[in-house]
Amino acid sequence: MSQNISELWNIGGQTVIVTGAGRGIGRSVANLFAAAGGRVVVADIAGESAVAAAQAIVDQGFEAYAVQVDIAEEASVKSLYEKTLQKYGPTQILVHCAAIFPKYALLDIEAGQWDRIQAVNTRGTMFVMREAIRQMRGAGRGGAIVNISSVSGEREVVFHNAAYGASKAATTNLTRVAALEFGADGIRVNAVLPGGTATEGAREASEAMKARGLEMKGPMTHPGRVPLGAMGTPDDIANACLFLASPAAKFITGQCLAVDGGFLIS
Repeated sequence: MSQNISELWNIGGQTVIVTGAGRGIGRSVANLFAAAGGRVVVADIAGESAVAAAQAIVDQGFEAYAVQVDIAEEASVKSLYEKTLQKYGPTQILVHCAAIFPKYALLDIEAGQWDRIQAVNTRGTMFVMREAIRQMRGAGRGGAIVNISSVSGEREVVFHNAAYGASKAATTNLTRVAALEFGADGIRVNAVLPGGTATEGAREASEAMKARGLEMKGPMTHPGRVPLGAMGTPDDIANACLFLASPAAKFITGQCLAVDGGFLIS
């Protein structure tokens, strides 16, 4: 008997948390998961952006709820999950997109700058995953986690990105660790590794770097290094996230899917 195509992609009625959902990749993820039937918690450190993104989803006739969260702060993350539980019930899907990516030359980066990136991107990833897994295990119905990592965690992509790359290598490792340790609970944990992606945050980070006199250079800037010949879009990343969170990927866990136009094979 052939499979029902619509059921393979159906997340109808599931409680979905999307971090960093106020703009960029996170907002595209929130929009797509809401359209696919999820009850989406739009979580972002920028409260006004979260409210606007959630309202836009509601205006389309789907379900969404905004929560302001600082993923680097444990109490704030716990509050996010408590509010989610009260609003929609236990978390069934987490798509973790929130991150920061200022660029600093390795020889010039200060301890505080390094620590801030690790606090958000590494510690924050641990917090949001931990609390999601706690709710999923408590409910006893399994769940799916998709982390947005990066090809920068696999190899050098552009210069002046050591702190970010280190944090994304940690995100990839945390993905595999959690997949191994909680697979018996029916919790699948995967990651999407974007390559160059056209977002507001990426543009701002590049502009800020150039304003400090740092040159944009590195493998990603070389002609021909992206076989498909273009930057990705937030929707490209969101599509991969929906696949990994959906029943279509029910036998996939611990995997890190590069959505990079082929950069990693070039």
